[in-house]
Amino acid sequence: MHRYGPLTRAAATEHAGLARSAAGQAVVQLETAGLIRSGEQRAIGAGRPSVVLAADPEGPLVVAVKAEPTALHAAAYGIGLRRDREVVRRIDLWGISPDRLVSAVLEVAGEVLQGQWQRCAGLGLAFPGMVDEAAGIAQISLVIDWREPAPMVDLLRAALPQDGPLTDELTVALVRDSTAVGIGEYGAASAGVLLAVAGERHGMGSALVGGADRARTLEIGHLCADPSGPRCTCGARGCLGLYIGGPELCAALGIAPPSTDSDAEVEEAVREALADPANAAAVQDLAGHLSRALTSVVNTVGPDEVVFTGLLGLLAAAAPEQIATGLRESVVARVRGTRYRLGRTPRAALAGTAELAFAGLLADPSKWRAASTAR
Repeated sequence: MHRYGPLTRAAATEHAGLARSAAGQAVVQLETAGLIRSGEQRAIGAGRPSVVLAADPEGPLVVAVKAEPTALHAAAYGIGLRRDREVVRRIDLWGISPDRLVSAVLEVAGEVLQGQWQRCAGLGLAFPGMVDEAAGIAQISLVIDWREPAPMVDLLRAALPQDGPLTDELTVALVRDSTAVGIGEYGAASAGVLLAVAGERHGMGSALVGGADRARTLEIGHLCADPSGPRCTCGARGCLGLYIGGPELCAALGIAPPSTDSDAEVEEAVREALADPANAAAVQDLAGHLSRALTSVVNTVGPDEVVFTGLLGLLAAAAPEQIATGLRESVVARVRGTRYRLGRTPRAALAGTAELAFAGLLADPSKWRAASTAR
């Protein structure tokens, strides 16, 4: 149900690879736990109508929180990544301490869950910097001046209250924000291996999803675009992010540095600037940087599909021929038939973070049944 949405009993049994008797037992157990429902009957061919199974709309929620330099974006998601409620809290994260970030994340998560009677099964944090996801450690973030590693998952778990919707029974997940974008887009992808390239107000990021590794962060923003270029905050010169990162892209298009918390407003300003004939030369220059980087990255990692999201999705849409040229110039793309598309998952970073927050429940739904209480 989480992967494919409502399904007939027969289709669900086939997807799960179960015998009919085992599938019947699973349905009873999942319905008893309040995770799925048997609903309407659907006519299939000339035979008897089939019962349709779907995620229970009154079932558990998870909360996904995305940290940005000037705000925390949070949303509640139900099974199937149905987004129920979203909250944006303005906060300056520059130089923030781990304890203060933990407090802010739990506050905004509590705000999202306010008035929701469903229990919470997971909490995920998308961090704007390098992380060790397995160990739950936020390592470094140049955009918020985070210089020392901190065990964010342990800190979050230790700070969870003992009552209310946020308890220590939760799955707690930490993920790099750009990796979360890739995971969020992968659900809509038909590719075996997906390369996600994300452009945001504060920078750019990328991730490789699928294959042997479920998801792996790539730092293409620190590819060298010009060895004699300006000095990057990482210490190197001419990093790609200095040319097509969010602030740099806005500056090249004559857009004032974004001061709003609304991604939609920033994206609308960029969309209008990309369509302005006066910016034609700047658009070609920006797209050229992206195209050349695409050739190098595809040659290195060999994805089946490339997706551009956010501000870089808008740039790719404004200069499709240059992006196609980048793929044509990649020998790997020509051999593998690598294709590209624009992002199509709303709030992809939040959706990907929610996916990780659901991991514990999906891995063992019986634990949820054991922990459930009467409504």
